[in-house]
Amino acid sequence: MSELIEALAAHPVCEVVRKAAVDEFLARNRRALLFFTGDVGRRPEGLDVAVVVRELANDYQDRIRVGLVDRRDESALMERFGVVVMPAVVYLRDGQPVELVARMRDWPVFAQACERLLAADAGVGTSPGGNA
Repeated sequence: MSELIEALAAHPVCEVVRKAAVDEFLARNRRALLFFTGDVGRRPEGLDVAVVVRELANDYQDRIRVGLVDRRDESALMERFGVVVMPAVVYLRDGQPVELVARMRDWPVFAQACERLLAADAGVGTSPGGNA
């Protein structure tokens, strides 16, 4: 594992997720990201996405959790979460994938996906005028 990926795994809102524990991780975290790094030795683009995921973890740390999919289980989990190309970030609400960003994209693509993921929470219990 690269130093950058190891640093991400040590982030307070991040945990390494194995196939056997993915359902438990999702049950504990209503809003979560699953990060499939891919082989960063062959495709260093995964390191660029890791930097973005770290920034998302920092910016949204009180509202999302990040599951860093263990490399040994990526292949086994790709189909379940709709991942075809890595690196990929899967945005999940209540255990269900709602959006996926594959490969390196501009920052707003990742951040806006987070905002959409969290938007449903903001709308709960409010009237159209914005008052509860």
